[in-house]
Amino acid sequence: MKLPKLNLKLPEFKWFSELNKNQKIIAVAVALVLIADIVAGIFLISNKNKSAVKLVSFGDDKPLALYAIDSAASKGTITNPGFANFKFTRQQKEFFENLYNKKGSVALAVCLQVMPTKKQMEVIQDSSSEAVFNFGFLGKEDFTKNGKLIKQYYPGNKRIQVQGDLRKAPEVFDVSFAIQKNEDISKFIPEGFFVYSSVRCRILGACVVPAEVGFDVSKDIPFYGFACNGGVINFENSSFDFSGSSMIFPVQADRNKALPEFSMILSDDAELKTKKEHSVRVELNVGGEKIYVNNVNAAKEIIIPTGALNAPFSRTELTANSECVKAFIMRAGTGKKGDSQSSDTLILGSDGMPEILDPVRTDPGLILNYKTSQWRTADYEIYEWDRFPQILFFDTRNYDVQDRLFRRLAFFVEKQGYKGRLLTNEELGDMHGYNAHDYSAASMANFFNKATDIGFQLNEEELLLKRILIHNGLLEDDGVYVKANEGGLVSISRETPLWSRTNLLAHEGWHTVFFRDAEFRNYVSAVYYTFDSDSRDFLIDYFKSQPSLGYDVNDEYLMHNEFMAYIMQQRLSEVANYFVHLANRGTVMNYTPNLAAYVRKTEGRGFEDAANALNDFVFDKYGIVCGNIALVSR
Repeated sequence: MKLPKLNLKLPEFKWFSELNKNQKIIAVAVALVLIADIVAGIFLISNKNKSAVKLVSFGDDKPLALYAIDSAASKGTITNPGFANFKFTRQQKEFFENLYNKKGSVALAVCLQVMPTKKQMEVIQDSSSEAVFNFGFLGKEDFTKNGKLIKQYYPGNKRIQVQGDLRKAPEVFDVSFAIQKNEDISKFIPEGFFVYSSVRCRILGACVVPAEVGFDVSKDIPFYGFACNGGVINFENSSFDFSGSSMIFPVQADRNKALPEFSMILSDDAELKTKKEHSVRVELNVGGEKIYVNNVNAAKEIIIPTGALNAPFSRTELTANSECVKAFIMRAGTGKKGDSQSSDTLILGSDGMPEILDPVRTDPGLILNYKTSQWRTADYEIYEWDRFPQILFFDTRNYDVQDRLFRRLAFFVEKQGYKGRLLTNEELGDMHGYNAHDYSAASMANFFNKATDIGFQLNEEELLLKRILIHNGLLEDDGVYVKANEGGLVSISRETPLWSRTNLLAHEGWHTVFFRDAEFRNYVSAVYYTFDSDSRDFLIDYFKSQPSLGYDVNDEYLMHNEFMAYIMQQRLSEVANYFVHLANRGTVMNYTPNLAAYVRKTEGRGFEDAANALNDFVFDKYGIVCGNIALVSR
């Protein structure tokens, strides 16, 4: 169908057509100016409360302008002593709720630039008065029903807030203020926030972040984080009050949640580092408990889990060598996926309870006395060496728990006469494995793949172990089989006396370093073949003379590994005496009388020489030494 032709004619302004060319140009110009003014007016009306300061949520890259209550907030700059007051939009308040539900904690961080005027600088320098800084939240009680700010609702010194003296502050720094934990976090989300400064100060930006409490001056922009009880910034970084952290983090571990951890970043200043001839240790007083951290070249970050401490939610003082510490932060304990609660951690086990797959990251020095009341299961706890990913430590309640996890594996991997065989429960009977265990990822992969090949039924604990190893990257799924990555595992038990646990942890810990580092394995092999041959033959005979050990002395890899661990399980000064002591055992003297006499005659010097060579290597590369794989002590 053909549409009719429309003859539309636009209206004409007769007065415009009567103007000359110049007049028309002027008229058009005036009209454009008027239109621009109208558009600008509309824009200003709609944006009059938009602040120059933007708010962004953690992990997001879409900043939203804050609602400015006053001119200082609008500009983002406090020029004269006074406040900048901001209000959150509904969408911005959702930032807090969403992040809390994902991470388990939430805080508001602001970035500030201190830029006093010349006159203000003169006053600061010539006066004993502080350059005051305050940062806090605004609640519903701070606003009228119509949403208007009630100024000085109650005196500022009674308000919970973060305070500081800007005379000691860096030019630019971040400060965060956490929100109290609650099942219904929406009730605690603030309406807005304020910044007060007695000198010119610019608010560069704001961010909704997971809560962190403490200080971090290792970054380009120093950071100071506070719990929901506020506090005073110590710009000298010699102490921090963590007492309010119990109001934002879990205080009791269970299968559903992990306790928070301390992250300590050490200075990389060579002058502040431990040398072979001189130790530099940071001393901390955490709620009355003294903790020591060895500041070695090989360590950048040390993790101290709060579950290992007697009173973590208290004031901490850096009482010695505080200049070695660039950061001391309490943060949520993290799972493998980086969240405070990894979704994999909440897989239900056969008992209907969540399985514990994520380890507690820590220095080995805090494992032996870690409080069992803070274990996430009654039978065991899993740890990961904070400086060596994929090295796991299992501490079990007793030998029965340990055996259910590792006894069949022990016979399969190491026991002479049984290696490569999967023994049934009936075949195992009451045979003993070991009081402590160590296994490489490769040997554990062989164990699980053998069970798959022959259809062998493993017990529940062994299947749980397999899931733990896959979750933590020691093994990975490869169809019906598993493939080994780097790493290793250690197991000790609380049933073992403490003095023996100390040696066993060192002994087994060295094994895992051997599993993980090819360079170390090659160095151990070189020392093994070049140190005193009679001493080496004595060690092999010692292994043969102790049936309970059951080592396969024809396994070269195993011999290198055990040679290294037997030497390095005790302090350097005790190595020679230890092997002389072995040479004095009746069973050893009966089995190898000549070599035992040789070790006694030489006073174990062959082993001491080997220990010195190994000790130099591990100190230079890892910062640890014979007899002590830990950097943290009590």
